[in-house]
Amino acid sequence: MLFNLFGKKDDGADNHVFVDRAYITTTAKMNACAALARKEPDRLFICWFTDTAVKFKEFFLQQGLDESLITETHHLHASKLLNKKPVFVEHYPLHTKELELIKNWDAEKIIVFSAMDEPLFKHFGSDKLIPLMKMMGMKEDEVIEHNMVSKSIIKGQEKIGEQVTLEQSAGSQEEWMRKNIK
Repeated sequence: MLFNLFGKKDDGADNHVFVDRAYITTTAKMNACAALARKEPDRLFICWFTDTAVKFKEFFLQQGLDESLITETHHLHASKLLNKKPVFVEHYPLHTKELELIKNWDAEKIIVFSAMDEPLFKHFGSDKLIPLMKMMGMKEDEVIEHNMVSKSIIKGQEKIGEQVTLEQSAGSQEEWMRKNIK
């Protein structure tokens, strides 16, 4: 069949559980999370860092949304997930830590909202990519969602994991990157 050009794709190609939705800015990401909360009130928005949780709770209150829809991973327990669909509002810099948290969850696909202006993305040069994307006509509220994006993020997290010997905790993603990446 012509070099398998139109044949069945590799089934193992999409075996990760995270579905990434990346935005150019954190503001656009927050607006998208608020829109999802309005559309699907059974969502639970999970933050890895205290700083993120504080910002999201304030934003949700400003939007007239219930701040209890936001929780931090260290306050997360099974009862909070009952009748809720988990959504992460950021990535943790280490993929292994993300997998450890969700290993006993029943979710098949978990949405992760990200922004190109976050420290994790900046570590891999997103500062140079953002102006290019804007120049090409991408709007701030447009989402980038593709299997290749999720795979690239995982590869980036694995590269970061290779650099971390003894992880230090932090209150924000920026502080985590500063403390743990040399």
